[in-house]
Amino acid sequence: MPARVARFVNVLGLELVGGILVLTLGAWIFGLTVEALSDGDTHLDTRFAAWLHEHATDGWTTFFENVTRLGNVPVLAAVTLVAAIVLARKRLTSELELLLLAAIGAEILTVGLKLGFERERPFFPDPLATESTYSFPSGHASVSLAVYGTIGYIAARHARTRRRQIGILAAAAALILLIGFSRLYLGVHYLSDVIAGFSLGLAWVSLCVVLLHLRLRLRTRRQTSR
Repeated sequence: MPARVARFVNVLGLELVGGILVLTLGAWIFGLTVEALSDGDTHLDTRFAAWLHEHATDGWTTFFENVTRLGNVPVLAAVTLVAAIVLARKRLTSELELLLLAAIGAEILTVGLKLGFERERPFFPDPLATESTYSFPSGHASVSLAVYGTIGYIAARHARTRRRQIGILAAAAALILLIGFSRLYLGVHYLSDVIAGFSLGLAWVSLCVVLLHLRLRLRTRRQTSR
């Protein structure tokens, strides 16, 4: 069995196989959260939201208010634009396509799913923050993962050492997790909203990576067959 797996990985490529596995994992987790929401299994959501709200402090509230701004649409759009300009100047066309597809697609998917599920946000008499859109899934979680995760992935691919690769990916993951947690702390999302947002973003970015890899491999085969 290991020999077959190794042969399969060699044929498709480690990066492509990894993308397929992450895509499957993300889609599976998203499916579980949707199933739990459909079944009305939201006790953990409400308890965790209430616990965070009860233990909020002024200092942490200010900190997470600043963190959550990094996941706002204008900030993500600006980050995407700057990164796109850098990639375009370096003529990294495939990476540029990946970034734009991941960012724009994640935003469209999230808005569509919000309108589809129409889940109301947590309610508190004394809210730390308020939002006017629907709650499920968290757009901050999904689009932040798509933008910062893709930028981290691209930067890590071009890093010269393994240590730098790990450092870049760890920094991107820490930022994404902080943004997701900020939505929970501020009481504008339930835990399942953020988990669904992360899994959606992960699945979408992985799908983009897989599709672009397959297109590049197909293009290379056509060129070599001429």
